[in-house]
Amino acid sequence: MMLHSYLSEALAIAFARRTWLPALLLLLVLTFSNIVILWHLPGRGDAIGWQFVVAAAVRVGGLLLLSVAFLRLSARSDRVAWWPDGAFWLYALIQAASFAIVVPLDLLTGPLDDLLSSLLGNVVTTIVFAPLAAWIVAVAVAKPLAWRPASYLQDFGSWLPQLVFWSLILVSPLAVLHAWLDLRLIDGVGARFWPIALFDGVLSAVIILVSLGLALTAYRRVARDNGSIGR
Repeated sequence: MMLHSYLSEALAIAFARRTWLPALLLLLVLTFSNIVILWHLPGRGDAIGWQFVVAAAVRVGGLLLLSVAFLRLSARSDRVAWWPDGAFWLYALIQAASFAIVVPLDLLTGPLDDLLSSLLGNVVTTIVFAPLAAWIVAVAVAKPLAWRPASYLQDFGSWLPQLVFWSLILVSPLAVLHAWLDLRLIDGVGARFWPIALFDGVLSAVIILVSLGLALTAYRRVARDNGSIGR
């Protein structure tokens, strides 16, 4: 029952009407930036073109800005949803640090073009970062700035097992499917490029929205059990 209620709350957050704008923009940014990146992917020994660089920058910047806006609107935060304030930049710094940790973990679990290795890497990453989920959301939405994680690393029984379970059951398989589709698009799929690329864009957006919904549910559980923080 606890597992079901956690998922229900997370999905209600992920696909709520109040966050339709950042969700729609996220879909567009992820879909078309990925298409441009695939079109201009440099070959071995080739220089990286400006189109690739711009598309990658739009993808990363758009993902950060829209994720924070989504979280703030969902949490009814006192912070301005679309404003890149200090909390936004701390959130971006944490995401960059997370990426710096994820890359070595992926290298340890095997080649990315192997589905089993990709799944294993996703599982390891999920387990490593799941305990920080409530704090990372708090960094984006709480006011004053939630720069100290201690207040959010508690009440694990009410959210951490559920977060890990649903992340592994839902998000990890979808992430592996996304990686497999990207590899197929890179290899070349002929006339099937557009259907696969558009489906992959939708899949990418669903992965991000569900992940944000699961993380925000963790934040809500911590805040609910400790009236001194958040909402």
